[in-house]
Amino acid sequence: MKAIKSIEKIKDIYSAWKPSDMAFIKAVEWSINNLVIIFYCQVRNCVVEWPDMSKDFFEISITFKNVANLKLDINGIGLHQISGFDILDISDDGLERFNFQIEDYENDSVNFICQEIEVNEVSNSLKIKVG
Repeated sequence: MKAIKSIEKIKDIYSAWKPSDMAFIKAVEWSINNLVIIFYCQVRNCVVEWPDMSKDFFEISITFKNVANLKLDINGIGLHQISGFDILDISDDGLERFNFQIEDYENDSVNFICQEIEVNEVSNSLKIKVG
């Protein structure tokens, strides 16, 4: 499996973190085949009542490099909730230059492939408001 660059920035603080802990998209920035997404995350300790707005979130900024087949379907104002976010290793699928598929498998509001992923920053815990 291809490694996510600087993943230790997350794992050193939230060792149980996985992509499905992404709860909301805060911001998206596109620049020449690169996509930066800032997420609010919350470790899923239970499946019921997630995300739990009474608990803290943490913010993660991630750069997806050499993006193709980009699909973003974000409706409304404010934060965009993602219910089933995943990062799949497709490096053995024969797609030259592409190693990852990113998807929201619950709502299909996010889907693309990319060559490389790098974690930029991880914040401390914080409260957020939706709406």
